[in-house]
Amino acid sequence: MIYDTINPVILRFIFQDIKPGDKILDIGCGTGKLGNAVKKRLECRVTGIELDAPAAKTASEIYDEVIIMDLEGLARGTAAISQDEKFDFIVFGDVLEHVTCPEFLLKYFSRLLNDEGILIASIPNVSNWMIRLRLLFGNFDFSGGILDKGHLKFFTYKTARELLLDSGLDIVSVLNNNATLPLRILGRIWMKMFAFQFVFKCKKNTSNLKSR
Repeated sequence: MIYDTINPVILRFIFQDIKPGDKILDIGCGTGKLGNAVKKRLECRVTGIELDAPAAKTASEIYDEVIIMDLEGLARGTAAISQDEKFDFIVFGDVLEHVTCPEFLLKYFSRLLNDEGILIASIPNVSNWMIRLRLLFGNFDFSGGILDKGHLKFFTYKTARELLLDSGLDIVSVLNNNATLPLRILGRIWMKMFAFQFVFKCKKNTSNLKSR
C-alpha cells in the first residue's frame, strides 16, 4: 500500500516547533504529501525514505532528497544511511507496525536526531473499541485500517509507550488521531479505548544526553 495522505496530528506537532531552515527526515514518506504541506508554509529541508519506487519518484518532485530503501535492510546490515547529517525532526508516519524490528529502527534513526530534535511516531491502537468488539464475536480478520495486511506488529497504548521509552526516547506529548470529531473527543477522554491511532511526540532521553 502506498502512503498517500497527511496525518493532521503529525503536522500539528511539527508546526508547534519548526523553524525556517530546519531539517526533516520523513521515514516512509510515500508520495510526499507531508513534506509538501510543510514546505508550502515555510522554508525547510525535507529528506524522505521510501520503499515504493513510483511513490518515491512522486515525492522527489517535492522533497530535497528521497532515498529508496527497504528499512529491514538496516537491521540485516545490507543497507546503511550516512550518519553525517543530523535532523531537527524525524517522522515515523505509520511505519513501525510494518517492520520486524521497530526498536532497532528507532535507536538507529535517533542517532540522526539533533540533541534538541523531535521524533514523531504514529502507531495504530489494536485495543481500539472496534477491534475489541470484533474480538468479542471471534473476529480478527485483516480487513484494513488497524488490521492492515501489511502490519507485522500490533501495539496497545502501554506497549507503544514501552517501545519508545526502551528505544531511549522521552515522550513529550501524545494525542489520538481519529477521523471524526466525536471520536477525537472520546479519544481525549479515554485514549486507550477510543484512539484509532496514537501519535507520540518524543525527544532523546535526557539522562542519555547528560551522560555523554
